[in-house]
Amino acid sequence: MNDMKTGAPICIMDGTWITAMRTAAVSAITGKFCAREDSQVLGVLGAGVQGRQNIIALKIALPNLSEVKVFDINREAALKLRDELSSKIGIKINVCEGAEEVAKGSDIIVTATQRLEKPIIKNEWFGAGCLGLGLEASRAWYGDTILKADKFITDDYEQTKHFKAQGAFVDGLPDLYAELGKIVSGEKAGRENSKERILAINIGLALEDIILANHIYEIAKQNNGNLSLNLI
Repeated sequence: MNDMKTGAPICIMDGTWITAMRTAAVSAITGKFCAREDSQVLGVLGAGVQGRQNIIALKIALPNLSEVKVFDINREAALKLRDELSSKIGIKINVCEGAEEVAKGSDIIVTATQRLEKPIIKNEWFGAGCLGLGLEASRAWYGDTILKADKFITDDYEQTKHFKAQGAFVDGLPDLYAELGKIVSGEKAGRENSKERILAINIGLALEDIILANHIYEIAKQNNGNLSLNLI
C-alpha cells in the first residue's frame, strides 16, 4: 500500500483477505437496503471464498436468515462449507444437487462463480420478492432474468458499462435503477414492496480495498503490529 499523498510505499499486506471481506460487505449492505426484512432463505451458488464470506456477512446484516442452500460443482467443497460454517454462525446449511434447487424458494440468491460457458439462473427461478446478487458481472444470470428484474442496481454504472464492452451482459445492459451509493445515502429508495425482484450486480471497486487496507494499517500502528523496513 502506498501513501495516498506522496505515493511512497508504506505497507505490505495480504490483498486476498481484504478483497474477500469488502466484497461480502458490499453484498451485506445491498441486502440491508434491498432484501425483504423477513428474508429467511439464502441460496448460494459457489462454495469458495466469496460464497463463504457472503453467507457470514449477509447473516450479520439480515439476522432473520435461518437457512442456507448451497451448491458447488465440487460437492466436497459444499460439504466442507456446511460442516465448518453451520455451527459457527448458527444457521442451517443444506447442500443441494443443483442450481434450480438452490434458486427456487430462496429469498436471496448469491451467485459466486467464475467465468461460465453459459448462464445458470433462469427467470422462472427468480421468485417474486427475491434479491439477486451476482458476483461475476452477470455471467451466471440468463439475459431475460437480468432484463426482467424490477430494479437493477450496481456499484458504479460507468464501470459496469465498461464490463459490458468487455463481454458481460451479452443480451444487453438493463436500465439502471440506482447505484448502490445513492440508495445508502437515501437519494433513492431500496426495496419499496415485498414483490419486486431486485438484481444487484456490483462489479467491485478497488477504492474499497484501499480504504479498508488503510484502516487495517492504522489499527496495526496503534497496536504496535507493524515493522518499519528501509527500502532504500
